Amino acid sequence: MTRQRRLILDLMRQSPRHMTADEIFAQARQQMPSIARGTVYRNLKLMEQAREIARLEMPQGPDRYDKTSAPHGHLYCDGCGDLQDIPVVGLVKEIENAIGTEVRSYQLTIHYLCPACRAKNAQ
Repeated sequence: MTRQRRLILDLMRQSPRHMTADEIFAQARQQMPSIARGTVYRNLKLMEQAREIARLEMPQGPDRYDKTSAPHGHLYCDGCGDLQDIPVVGLVKEIENAIGTEVRSYQLTIHYLCPACRAKNAQ
C-alpha cells in the first residue's frame, strides 16, 4: 500500500464523519503537503473498487466516503446534512425471504430531521 493510500485510509478511520473527497484532500494535505488532489480521487476510486471503503451518493451535494464497507444503512438529516451509520439487522433477511433470493448489495439511506434540526424548527 502506498504512503498516500495509507494516509487517506488512516484519515477516514480516524474521522467520526463520512467525509467528501475534498475534505479528505484538505486533511491529507496538512500531513503530506505534496499530495495532489488527483492522487486522492484516484486512490478513493481504487479503494472503493477493492471494497475497502464505500462511496455514498448524496442527494444534494458531493458524494461522501464511508470507512465501513460492510453493508449497513445511513440516517441523513435533511436539515443540516449530518450522516450517521445505522444498523439494519434482520432487514436484509426479511427482504430475502420476501423475494426468495439473495440480496447481493444495497444502499439504504433514511431521511429524517435530527433532534437539533427538529428543535430549531419548533422555535
